[in-house]
Amino acid sequence: MSTSETTHESAMKPQQEHQWLQRFVGEWTFEGEAAMEPGKPAETFKETEIARPLGGLWILAEGQGEMPGGGPATTVMTLGYDPQKKRYVGTWVGSMRTYFWVYSGALDAHFAPAGR
Repeated sequence: MSTSETTHESAMKPQQEHQWLQRFVGEWTFEGEAAMEPGKPAETFKETEIARPLGGLWILAEGQGEMPGGGPATTVMTLGYDPQKKRYVGTWVGSMRTYFWVYSGALDAHFAPAGR
């Protein structure tokens, strides 16, 4: 990494899009249903997630819960905004999956931060 890249990165100030993400900071509890097999009734699950800010540029969310059908689940998600790509970006991993999810997207106009 060059000196100019290091200086640029260390000088990054949160933008409107980063500030918009702060609405997700807090403790969240949710319940849902999932059909685990075709033709079988849906099973319920519950998770608690704690999301905290990371330097004003990122959100780090850690979740704990029970899988449908039983068994513990732990999840970790990151969310941020890449001003160069003009996209929200993030990742998700869970103790019950081998896949590393990578997110990249934009908000619909009615969700976008004011002034954008």
